[in-house]
Amino acid sequence: MIQNIWTLSKHSLFYGLGSITSSLLGFILLPIYTYFLTPTDYGILTLLGVTGSIAGTIAGLGLGSALFREVIHLGTDESTVENTALYFLIGESILFFGVLIAFSPQLSNLIFNAPQYTFLLRLIFFTGILNVFNIVTMARLRIREQSALYAILSVARFIVGAGLNIYYIAVLQRGVKGLIIAGLIASVLFAIVYIALLFRDLRPTFSIQAMRRMLNFGTPLVPAGLASMVMTSADLYFLKAFSTSAEVGLYSLGYQIGMVINLIVGAIQMAWPAQMFTIAKQQNAERQFAKMLTYYLVALGFIGLLFSVLAREALMLMTTPRFYKAYTVVPLIVLSYIFYGVRFMTNIALPTQNKMKYMPPIIISAAVLNIGLNYLFIPCYGMMGAAWATVISYLILVLVQTAVNQHFWYIRYEYRRIGKIVLICGIMYGSSLLIRTPNIWFNAGLKLLLLSTYPLLLYMLRFFENQELVSINQLFRSGMHRVTTWRIGL
Repeated sequence: MIQNIWTLSKHSLFYGLGSITSSLLGFILLPIYTYFLTPTDYGILTLLGVTGSIAGTIAGLGLGSALFREVIHLGTDESTVENTALYFLIGESILFFGVLIAFSPQLSNLIFNAPQYTFLLRLIFFTGILNVFNIVTMARLRIREQSALYAILSVARFIVGAGLNIYYIAVLQRGVKGLIIAGLIASVLFAIVYIALLFRDLRPTFSIQAMRRMLNFGTPLVPAGLASMVMTSADLYFLKAFSTSAEVGLYSLGYQIGMVINLIVGAIQMAWPAQMFTIAKQQNAERQFAKMLTYYLVALGFIGLLFSVLAREALMLMTTPRFYKAYTVVPLIVLSYIFYGVRFMTNIALPTQNKMKYMPPIIISAAVLNIGLNYLFIPCYGMMGAAWATVISYLILVLVQTAVNQHFWYIRYEYRRIGKIVLICGIMYGSSLLIRTPNIWFNAGLKLLLLSTYPLLLYMLRFFENQELVSINQLFRSGMHRVTTWRIGL
């Protein structure tokens, strides 16, 4: 059990470093973005990015996951699988994005009610073609568990991307257009890097059988992936239709801060499949899965509190006054992504027992619900309606998906202990709302002091089992011993 947690944590750390650095690009540059962009500009930038992500999900055809399964689970030769997937994706993406480039004027009118964003859409779609090499390269690194190299590449891309973004928006002052161009240049540079990494293993080979299996596995994931994107993106299009681009910008900013927790979720999600399949073969698998979910929620609950409680202060420090209102949606977005993370941790039976055919209907149904809720809530409540639609949709998704998984493989999760985590998080967040002084730094200090009581409250509610307390004590003593040894060495 300890070894499984350690292995998952180690790879999650590296994958998390990779995903965090790339995803944090917009977050870290918020002070610059909010200084040089208006809320309307920020809303347009977000819609362009989301449109590109949706197109990329379709073009990818789920082959990133299919590659993983074909090599690890079925044992097909890695080189054959990589070459087959790469050649197919190159041809398919050129055709797919070529069509989108041709119809960019119509898409600009559909999304923005104006034709002037045609050129930017075309740049976004051309960038999508280059991301083919990213899919295959990063899948290879995950297959080989080269999480350190994965992180190095991601950090390098972050540094290059940050530099280009700062140059185009702060130095050249090119606004939204400059940021899109910067993203394209970064994609060109790293496509060259990915090709160099793949070059030694490139062969003129193509396995029709392997491609058929990968498409059979990956293609059904596309509707599920699109449905997931609907749940994260449909609200933006509804806000644009029923409100203003400025409110889209405010909501996007709050969403981006709340979504930082998804970087941790995503990191664990990338490391989790290998661990999940390993644990599933062990005799005490059910107990281990139950424990893993509990520990996951302990950590995620604290991180979620951190972002929710300090959202207002963070925005006041990082942005200009016209963006402060965005903090109101952060706690709801954080809660949504906690549900999103639980969904992956409880999705045990479907992948291990080859029942993935049940996944698309579940996610598609949740996406339809999300669209309906956005239609009902947004005209009346604006971005708060969008946030509540997201929370409710993810809650229903995790409940239904977990129930289906439990039908095929019942796991007795530690519901009482999970209830204690929920209770403590609720009490702490409610208490934080009472902290409102004129001084932003004093506010932040009091809230951090409140958050520091998290483990104490868990202890007072008798959350920890005896063996866990012994392990925590041993870890504490080991840490103190290392500190003492280090000081003596100095």
